[in-house]
This record gives sequence, C-alpha cells and structure tokens, in this order.
Amino acid sequence: MGINDRDQDRKLNKRERSKQARGRRAQSAGTVDWSAFDWNCFVAMAEGMVSVGGAVRVGATRDGGAWAFGVYVGDDYATEYVRPAEDFEVALQEIVVAWLGENAATVWWERVLQLRAAAAR
Repeated sequence: MGINDRDQDRKLNKRERSKQARGRRAQSAGTVDWSAFDWNCFVAMAEGMVSVGGAVRVGATRDGGAWAFGVYVGDDYATEYVRPAEDFEVALQEIVVAWLGENAATVWWERVLQLRAAAAR
C-alpha cells in the first residue's frame, strides 16, 4: 500500500466515522433556511479547526437540501452535510468530535455558550 493509498484510506475512515456518529438520522426536509443557521455553533467549530491549523467552509448543497461544511485538518478533508431536520447543535458537535476528538466537544460547547451570551448583551 503506497502513501497515497494510506492517505486516501485515512480520509475515507474519517468521513465514515463522522457519518456513523450522526447516523444520518434525519430524512430530507425541504431546503436550508439561513435564518435558522446557528452562527454561534459554526464560529465555535471554525475556531476549533483553526486552532489546530485546519479550516472550515460553509455553504449549501446545490439542491439546498443540506448545509455543507468543508472540513480541512492537516492533509485530511471532507464535506460534512447537515440537513435542516437534524439537530444542528448535535450535528456540529459530532463533526467536532469526529475531527478534533472527544475533549474538543467540551471546549466547543463552552465557546458556543460564550458567543451566545455575548450576542444577548
């Protein structure tokens, strides 16, 4: 197995872990509504990715049926999808866990709460 094969397997495994964690429990439920997008959760996730030298991009799928998060950490990258019917907080937390580890979830949630408190002022 060459280096490229190993890298590709690692990327596929990370994608699969994330999919399994969320279980793809939501069915298609219309199109994304950007007014329902929780920017505090996203900003906290982006800060976590950047803190380890990664990045994240956000958009919607071509048909508008899900938010699409492009996650880049080191040489690993994948697009994670969150449907409107899914619990947004839970889905983003599971993406954080899949990419940054279990300990990052606590840091992520604390940051979400800080951002929400700042926005409420």
